[in-house]
Amino acid sequence: MSTATTLRPPDRLPPELSPRNPRRRRSGLRRLSLVGCALLSVLVLAVSAGGWFLYNQFSSKVTHDSSWHPAGNRPAEVAGDENILLLGDDSRDGTGNEYGGKQVEGIRSDTTIIAHFDKNGTATLLSFPRDELIPVVPKVKGTPADGKDKLTNILTYAGVSGLTSTLESLTSLHIDHYVVIDLAGFKQVVDAVHGVTVCVTTMPDGSTTNLNDNYSQWHGHLGENTLNGDQALAFVRTRHALGDERLRILRQQQFLSKLLAKTTTAGTLTNPVTVTQMLGAVGGALTTDSGLNLVELADRASKLGSGKVKFITIPTHVPLPSEGASDDQGAMGYHGDVLLVNSDEMQQILAPLRPAPPQSAALASAPAVPPSQVTVARIVNASGRNGLATETKTGLTALGFGGLMTASTAATSQAATEVRYPPGQEGAAKALVAKIPGARAVADAAVSTTGVTIVIGSSFTGVTAASPAAGTTGATAPGAAAGGPAAVAPTTAAPGTGGVPANTACTP
Repeated sequence: MSTATTLRPPDRLPPELSPRNPRRRRSGLRRLSLVGCALLSVLVLAVSAGGWFLYNQFSSKVTHDSSWHPAGNRPAEVAGDENILLLGDDSRDGTGNEYGGKQVEGIRSDTTIIAHFDKNGTATLLSFPRDELIPVVPKVKGTPADGKDKLTNILTYAGVSGLTSTLESLTSLHIDHYVVIDLAGFKQVVDAVHGVTVCVTTMPDGSTTNLNDNYSQWHGHLGENTLNGDQALAFVRTRHALGDERLRILRQQQFLSKLLAKTTTAGTLTNPVTVTQMLGAVGGALTTDSGLNLVELADRASKLGSGKVKFITIPTHVPLPSEGASDDQGAMGYHGDVLLVNSDEMQQILAPLRPAPPQSAALASAPAVPPSQVTVARIVNASGRNGLATETKTGLTALGFGGLMTASTAATSQAATEVRYPPGQEGAAKALVAKIPGARAVADAAVSTTGVTIVIGSSFTGVTAASPAAGTTGATAPGAAAGGPAAVAPTTAAPGTGGVPANTACTP
């Protein structure tokens, strides 16, 4: 088990929130919802009248980058899947002297999301907190001496290509394309749809310190607040009044849900003035790699039905002194206050999204056998989480798999979930892998010929039943019509430890 998981600080609030005390004053704009405008725009292109005419106008304003070339040994692509890096940068271009103007030097990625479009017709938006301290890959000029940096800083000296290769190294997901949008486009989209209504509730401790923030200029009240472009920007970039980035991400997830719901209503899509203003606002503030086909992306986005979009925040924690922190705010040397990734939980989140491991020729050619012909001799729990071996036995038995399934606990933990099989039982291994998302089949001559062994790693997400896989359905977003094209199901993390679905209908 990783140190990050075993040494988490005691939670003073619900596990999915657990905000630290307010941190030292640092500037920054946090806009999960800003990058959603890019997806929103292509969705509007797909479902609005006059889409081709609007597309030509929209595309002509977009900056197409031909210099994007991620370096290193890149992860394998998955046929039918597509991963798009969505970035909201803090460029002040087009905003005059607002938000610090020329006083703010450099460009940082204040919002970083990998949008995973699965071949099964669902989409998962992985949000990465900006203060995550991660290895920079490859280590280029400007990288700190220890080879690590906050995620938000990497764009400044490594560019989008360097940030892409760093995220690919961290996640083992192949990033196919990227989209960047800046502040000016965000404001104009909100104004084009005549504002967005959000719901504000008290802080988890019952206080109302979240209602006013003199740094972002957010001033609101409990209950519903209808926001114009400037107010919306203040709402999603608030930091000091919330005290923790994870609370801020919940707020931003609510805003994107409400914005997406409003922009895909019939009244918006059938108003040519509104559609033209919205697409014009985003187009001029958008940069993509030259290989991104906006028409194909629009088509894919338009097919995301009710409950087929979910948000997941990569779980993190404030580092402890035993992990190198010098205070209870998570300060680590010249990096300042940082967050560390909960490695085991991240592996659990990413396992179903990653490419399947390569198969041996014998395994690849072997047909999967029916569950009734599979004998599972042992189930070894190497995840570090209690009770999974017994739960897995129950699930496999219900699916018709046989064998003693003797449960045991490994002396050491591991991330990968494995189905270990002896020669001649490739078909049995294949049948099990099909029911355990993210699992890999491993040939092991030491395994008894009387059955296969399942080793449960920290990436384990459960056994898939005959019904649709977990995560392919979800709650309809507040304000979205049932069966509409853009319903979303926000969550904060993966199932299991540290992963509790968040109801973002009303947030601090």
